[in-house]
Amino acid sequence: MLLFASGFCALIYQTTWLREFRLIFGASTAATAAVLGIFMAGLGFGSIILGRRSEGKTHPLAFYARLEILIAITAALTPIMIWAARHLYIAFGGTEAMGLVPGTMVRLVLAALIIGISTFLMGGTLPAAVRAVVAREDDARRSIGLLYGANTLGAVAGAMAGTFYCFENFGNRATLWMAAALNIGVALLALYLSKSMPAVPASKPAREEESGNGPRVRPIFVLVAAGLVGFAFFLMEMVWYRMMSPILGSTTFCFGLVLAVALLGIGMGGVAYAGAKTQRPASWNFFAFTCAAEALFLALPYALGDRIAAVAMLLWPMGTLGFYGHVLAWGALCLIVVFPAAFMAGLQFPLLIALLGRGRERVGIETGAAYGWNTAGALLGSLAGGFGFMPMFSAPGVWKIATILLCTVGCAASFVGARQSRSWRVAIIPVVVVLFAVSLLWTTGPTAFWRHSQIGVGRLKNFPTSPNKMRDLIHEM
Repeated sequence: MLLFASGFCALIYQTTWLREFRLIFGASTAATAAVLGIFMAGLGFGSIILGRRSEGKTHPLAFYARLEILIAITAALTPIMIWAARHLYIAFGGTEAMGLVPGTMVRLVLAALIIGISTFLMGGTLPAAVRAVVAREDDARRSIGLLYGANTLGAVAGAMAGTFYCFENFGNRATLWMAAALNIGVALLALYLSKSMPAVPASKPAREEESGNGPRVRPIFVLVAAGLVGFAFFLMEMVWYRMMSPILGSTTFCFGLVLAVALLGIGMGGVAYAGAKTQRPASWNFFAFTCAAEALFLALPYALGDRIAAVAMLLWPMGTLGFYGHVLAWGALCLIVVFPAAFMAGLQFPLLIALLGRGRERVGIETGAAYGWNTAGALLGSLAGGFGFMPMFSAPGVWKIATILLCTVGCAASFVGARQSRSWRVAIIPVVVVLFAVSLLWTTGPTAFWRHSQIGVGRLKNFPTSPNKMRDLIHEM
């Protein structure tokens, strides 16, 4: 519950900062990317550095509590700092006066000064909490999945509460200060609970040992895999934002729903990993399967193509129920397109940490390292998608690139798993799933009917009554 509440607060902070910075820097992609980039960079550096710090703490939950107190204090001060940054940015004349490159640098520096400390501290909370609860005998590190899932589901609640209720009724600053007050409560409760918990002995230095029955895989391969799946997922998030806008309507609610459903899938995947009854150590074969399945779940909506847009037309009359009727329709479409792949991504993160080691030994360091590499990959994916890949290859092209990247990671992981188990049979299922996913990419995919029609604004309300009329409507676009 502590991790759920801290995830709730973190998303309130993030969405508030995005809204506030848009009032200073504007709503351009570059301005949004600057804020998101600093946010994710802070998380990545914090997870690596503070993850190592947490490993030496005999009372890691108390360390977690101190981090949460500092997060609440620094976050509560950001509205004052944003007010000062607004006056400074105006004094410089903005990007129009400074030019694109100097203006971008000023945005990055100001954003780093305002939210950098808070996000750095946020990066250390999961490693500290994980070290407090993972048992020595938990070889598969199932507890990490539960904490990661709870933290992400809290983020879902924060995104939905902020977007659909708090900002409208309380405003940006009051919402942020309420989240900071909740954050203080989380910290005080964690500090109280830490007093009744036994001391956790410091971990031993890393040992060179075999993983499974085969040759040991170097940790760098696990960390690179964490970075690659983070890159692919955030690349795909950029595609989802772009592709869902024409059929949901290009509003802040579309962005919020896609984010919420993606986080919901990740959170449920983490909880599902924790709920698995087996206590067998994590395997590369299972990781290969999750990559292949995620690729398949990305390829399926691509293959369905304009049928997704047709479903959007079919659900449009739900708007007669009012605004929340539209939200239900939008949510149903996001569940079809986004949720399955996000669920598999949620399985991957605790699985990657379990591939780095077993039980409690060095769990803080390894959680921080995996989180840092995954966040770095996610940051590169969002920047590559927004500034390079999308203009060069189009959204459907980037959709294919993300799918093929996951297929490649899945095949590589299945090869490693086969070497470790000394049996190539274990690679059959992931490879078959990968081949099926790749075959789906040869279909037509989304056409102009999805990408450029006026479904999202309600201009195409009459659902075609026959396949021929549907084809005629598509060809008219």
